[in-house]
Formats: sequence, C-alpha cells, structure tokens
Amino acid sequence: MLFAVNYPFRANVTEESHKRVLALFANWQPPAAYVFKAHYTNADGSGGLALIETDSAIAALEVHNAWAPFFEFRVVPIVETDKAVQIGLNNIKWRESI
Repeated sequence: MLFAVNYPFRANVTEESHKRVLALFANWQPPAAYVFKAHYTNADGSGGLALIETDSAIAALEVHNAWAPFFEFRVVPIVETDKAVQIGLNNIKWRESI
C-alpha cells in the first residue's frame, strides 16, 4: 500500500536537535517492510515528505516512533490517479442509479 508521509519539525526544534537528527539519519536504515519510493526535504528547512510503500503497520510504527521526538507525522494512504478517477466515475454512476 502506498502512503504520502508529510513530516514537519516539531515546534521545539533547536540547533542542537537539528544536529542530532542529521547524525541519526546518517546512521539509520528503515526496516525492509518500509520502502521509500521517493524522499524529499522541504527547501525551507521545515521538514520533509516521502512516498512510501508498506503493508506493515508495525514497520510504520517502528519508523515513525524512531523520529517522533523531532517530527510530527501525517500519513495518508494514496491511490494512483487513473484508478481514483475510475472509482469516482463508478461511484457517480451508482449514485445516479438510485
């Protein structure tokens, strides 16, 4: 399953905590069940966003819990647009049929 993950820094970020995040990330590996399809840092320094694939809530918890002191996570399941359009069209047909 695909997820969009947005993770801004928590409000209490300091230069020291930012330094700690960079050191931790340089030495971190995600679990095998948590696959980054794309991973970006916001150019304004406010955090980042990722496109990940996982079927494991445990792997997601393992990743997000590791970084919880530094970031607030918003994790949203996503669907390819062509599939979403077809689902939307099917639902319109269903609603109009009643």
